[in-house]
Amino acid sequence: MMPNTTSELRRYYCQQSQDCDEPIKPYQPSLLQWPEKSYLDKFKPDADLLQTVLSPLEKSLTHSIADQVFGNQKQQECIGLKHDVNLFYERSKLHSQHMQEIGQRHIEIQGRRFGVEINNAPDRAKCLSNWESQLLQLEQQRRDEELAFWKDTVDLRQKLFEGAGAYRAAQHRYSIFSAVEGGCGS
Repeated sequence: MMPNTTSELRRYYCQQSQDCDEPIKPYQPSLLQWPEKSYLDKFKPDADLLQTVLSPLEKSLTHSIADQVFGNQKQQECIGLKHDVNLFYERSKLHSQHMQEIGQRHIEIQGRRFGVEINNAPDRAKCLSNWESQLLQLEQQRRDEELAFWKDTVDLRQKLFEGAGAYRAAQHRYSIFSAVEGGCGS
């Protein structure tokens, strides 16, 4: 009977060959899948972290006791910290885009206002007043964006410091245990 899939073919080949040491990994589809080059690509780092968190743990005899006791905790703290960094990066990037858009509109309106100032039009005062009010609105939008950014990142910054502390504590426990293990094993 002929194998139907590549994995079956590989398994069949490895069973026939005595020198095949490569372990066969079952296919595991990604948890969060979406089309390539879509808007959701910005969430790919978090999707990869989530896939790492939810993937089964590898059991190996080569891991030390410190790895078996504290390795998973250290890895989970590191993944949580990376997730918080991704969230902070995305919010900072969004803030930067908003500020650039406001800055571009500000420059555009200033140029139009300057055009009205140098031309002597009959409704010059009304146009200048209109452009000035739009500039004031942009300044208000800039302040609102700064405040929103600060509010949004307060919790993220707090979580970053807490996550860094938890990761450092897990790393410290791991290093103490591996030092004791290394001293006793020698």
